[in-house]
Amino acid sequence: MKHLQTCLGISIALHLSAGWLVRELHAAPESLPFQPPMAIQLVSLAPLSPPAPAPAVQPRPVQLPVTTSTPTKPSVVPKIEPATPVAEPVRPLPASPRGEIAKAPTATKAPAKPQPRAESRPAQPVELPAAMVQSQRPTPPAPAASTDKTVSPTTPVAATPAPQLTPVVSLRPTFVTPPPPPRYPNTARRRNQQGVVRVEVRLDERGQQQKLTLIRSSGIESLDQAALEAVTSWRFRPEIVDGRAVPSRVEIPIEFALTANR
Repeated sequence: MKHLQTCLGISIALHLSAGWLVRELHAAPESLPFQPPMAIQLVSLAPLSPPAPAPAVQPRPVQLPVTTSTPTKPSVVPKIEPATPVAEPVRPLPASPRGEIAKAPTATKAPAKPQPRAESRPAQPVELPAAMVQSQRPTPPAPAASTDKTVSPTTPVAATPAPQLTPVVSLRPTFVTPPPPPRYPNTARRRNQQGVVRVEVRLDERGQQQKLTLIRSSGIESLDQAALEAVTSWRFRPEIVDGRAVPSRVEIPIEFALTANR
């Protein structure tokens, strides 16, 4: 029974405490004191004006100290006096024994005697011996030595060139060795090209070739070249005229012909 009462008392106490707690929780909150709203005012700031330029400070003129230059006196150059020559002391003359100055004796003029006048006589010719006359004759002036000297010519005299002989035409030239025939070009042979080449040879008095000229062409360059090469190797004898070797010129025709049995 006591246990039941204890439990019932604990239950009532719990309910009471729970109801108090609920009441406290649902109680109205305390009202806060009223505060007026805050007002915000926008203020437009004027742009800052640039500061006024400071007045230019003008430089004060600098006054230079004026120095007055006093004129300098010109330097006085000491005048150099020329050295006076020192006179040698004059030796005194020996005094005369009487203490008087000796005077040169003056010559006294004798009275002139009147001279007799010479009588003028006519001049008589005086004969001089012939030897004296010849010696008194003026001798002719000696001929002046000739100053012109014969100057031997120093300029060498050019030797007169030997006259050049006109080459004669040789109709039948002779050879030192038999002349070899010209070579027939292969190209002209294949093309059946033929022709006659006329060549002129100029020889000196020793038979040496001086000039080789193509007088007439065959119309084929290979044939002309072969003829000139052949004549260049030929050796000629000099042409003899009146028992004397003279220059000559020879005309040689060279024929290039193809035979049937080639």
